[in-house]
Amino acid sequence: MSLATAGVIEGLLYGALAAGLLVPLTPRERSRPALALAWIGVLLYSAASALTLAYTLSHGPLELYSRLVIYDRFAAFMASIAGLAAILALLSIGSQAAEWPSHPAYYSLLPIILFGVYMITGAANAVMVLAVWLLVSVASYVVIALPGDAESRAAAVRYILMGAIATLFLAFWVAVHAVATSSVALAPPRTDMFDFSLYPQASIGALAITLFLAALGFKLGVVPFHWWLPNVYARADGRAVSVVAGVAKVGFIAVTARLIYYAASPANAKALALLLAGLAVVTMTYGNIAALTTRDLQAILAYSSIAHIGYILTALAAVAYLKGYAGATAAEAALAAIAIHTLAYATSKSPLFAAIGAKPEPGFRSLRGLLRTSPGAALAVAVLLLSLLGVPPLVGFWGKLYMFMAAIKYSIPLVAIALVNSGISAVYYVIAIRELAAPEEPVEAPPASVVATLTAAALIVLVVGLAAPYLYSLIIP
Repeated sequence: MSLATAGVIEGLLYGALAAGLLVPLTPRERSRPALALAWIGVLLYSAASALTLAYTLSHGPLELYSRLVIYDRFAAFMASIAGLAAILALLSIGSQAAEWPSHPAYYSLLPIILFGVYMITGAANAVMVLAVWLLVSVASYVVIALPGDAESRAAAVRYILMGAIATLFLAFWVAVHAVATSSVALAPPRTDMFDFSLYPQASIGALAITLFLAALGFKLGVVPFHWWLPNVYARADGRAVSVVAGVAKVGFIAVTARLIYYAASPANAKALALLLAGLAVVTMTYGNIAALTTRDLQAILAYSSIAHIGYILTALAAVAYLKGYAGATAAEAALAAIAIHTLAYATSKSPLFAAIGAKPEPGFRSLRGLLRTSPGAALAVAVLLLSLLGVPPLVGFWGKLYMFMAAIKYSIPLVAIALVNSGISAVYYVIAIRELAAPEEPVEAPPASVVATLTAAALIVLVVGLAAPYLYSLIIP
């Protein structure tokens, strides 16, 4: 059963990759064939991730590509989130990308990025992580530059500079990992791979963890590695940012969480949890305070992305501590909380960035008076912002609740700081929602594809929010 399922999944993934690679062969003056191939690639990926999730729920971990990729429930759920975010991004942008000078590249790169996200989410080999990191990173740089305007090109240059530094850290991590473990594998040679310590030697293990956190810190926007993110997320075309922030980022969150889980042990759990907790505090606080200093909605979404990574780091601190002192089951509950929160993050950020990118007005003017011109879109935007804030019964509420419930087993002060930060975020989210009903200067109604995407995303965060406790219990083995 495992071999047959693995063969089907690998076939679907190769199909998605092939769809992306075939796009450059389509006529440049016609966008519909390229768009059709992009949809084929995204849907094939979504089918592969859904089948992976179904298998792990019923049969346990799934090994692919000669154990280069090993999927458990958490990784499978995260891969499915990336597929959902990609569907929302493609539905929102649709044929709008045809306006870009190199529009076929967008339709080509989206399935390729998804292929890489699948590989890095379940990666069980350090060299695999590095190889797929390069694939997803380079594709992301190109996507940011595709709109062709000056701001997008400048943002892409900054992104490339950041990526080069992060890749160096990751390459050093691979080397140190190989020395520390005498192998490039990230999982032991057995099916039950989730109850072991990756780095038994404390000193070299600390160096490996530091290098990996530095590399992923750049990718995720962890303070002090965050300097690039506001410049890229806030200045590039939001339609391109929706892919980087809502699709590619899911894979990097997943691999970070898995490696923190692998690395934690009774010998290093306390120090690792303390490091992650410190990063969480400075990251969420910076993100929320910085968001209060701007009236540009795209910049607010950029800074709030940093804040949300801070919340995830809070749960990762709990993962490290609980893995060392409470056992695998408690730590896996914290991973499940991260998965629920990532679902809330990706399904909200991807359509919101895309919607803002479709409007030429800067700042809050991209939303001002939207309730008058498009009530459905305005309501959907409000629902997505409230989900990011964490208002029940939306899925964002459950993500924060489960993460903080896990973190409170580690540190009550850490959770208190996270709650205060969540309260601070209410200020800028409420201001943004208020602009929807502003009586003056109403904006034009957004394109039909944008309205449809915002509505679909709002329904997702509501329906999934109602089912979140059930999903949470499924992710925990």
